[in-house]
Amino acid sequence: MTVTEHAEKFESAWMRWAGFDGGNSALDALTQCFRHLSERAQLSLRLRFSEGESRQAIAEKLGISEHGAKNLMQRAKAQLRDCVERKLK
Repeated sequence: MTVTEHAEKFESAWMRWAGFDGGNSALDALTQCFRHLSERAQLSLRLRFSEGESRQAIAEKLGISEHGAKNLMQRAKAQLRDCVERKLK
């Protein structure tokens, strides 16, 4: 799988999760907001949505507990959602 395919897979999964159907403006906002996440948060979401890694595998790669990985991803998704919503208003 290429980097472009990974990015498209992540974007598609995020759009479904976030409930957006706003076209390019939503995707542009998501891209901008994603860049503002910490490197660790970005990595966790890439591993989950681009690589299809399990929460346990992500936790092992980040050196945290599975619960910690869950919390990290939940916070990152909430930050993305809030940021995208602000940009689309």
